[in-house]
Amino acid sequence: MEFHESVMGRMNGFLYRCRADQDYTMMNMTNGIERVFGYPVSDLIGNAKRTFASLIHPDDVANVDQVVTEGLTNRHDYAVEYRMIHADGHQIWVAETGGGCWSLDGELLHVEGCILNIQSLHARIEERTAEMAATVTRTAEIMRMLRSLKLLAMNAGIEAARSGAAGAGFAFLAHEMRALANQSEETANAITLRRSL
Repeated sequence: MEFHESVMGRMNGFLYRCRADQDYTMMNMTNGIERVFGYPVSDLIGNAKRTFASLIHPDDVANVDQVVTEGLTNRHDYAVEYRMIHADGHQIWVAETGGGCWSLDGELLHVEGCILNIQSLHARIEERTAEMAATVTRTAEIMRMLRSLKLLAMNAGIEAARSGAAGAGFAFLAHEMRALANQSEETANAITLRRSL
């Protein structure tokens, strides 16, 4: 098997060359568009059955357009993440890197680049974010309980002081409660700090 064909067959995405128009009219694409996203190349070349722009999630089109326009205006490569609609209807997060190709006299000829499926990475990020949010919630609950414990320890210390010698044991208990609450609060704060980094 020819080198490029072999490597392209392993890509979780595709390469493209398109016009710099509103539809991103495809001029050429590798067959990863069908293998990964379910659309035959022939459907998209020259907008035969659908435009590439129609495969971009409606909520992401404006951002994609802005990033591509800025890249072409400034003549540098662009990178953007967005959702594509698979042929069966589900959404797939993709990462696109592309740029313009210009003639010697400065005319924009076309745009070309690479689009990769990053759904699994995005799913892991969302899962990790949910775990962090749950940890922060649990830590906040612990902090509330520790504040209550410190208040109880303070009240216990006041009552022990009022009781004089008879309250010595109670004073020791209040001291230990405060120490435990302070140590636990430091640990909870450290966990919150690590999660926020």
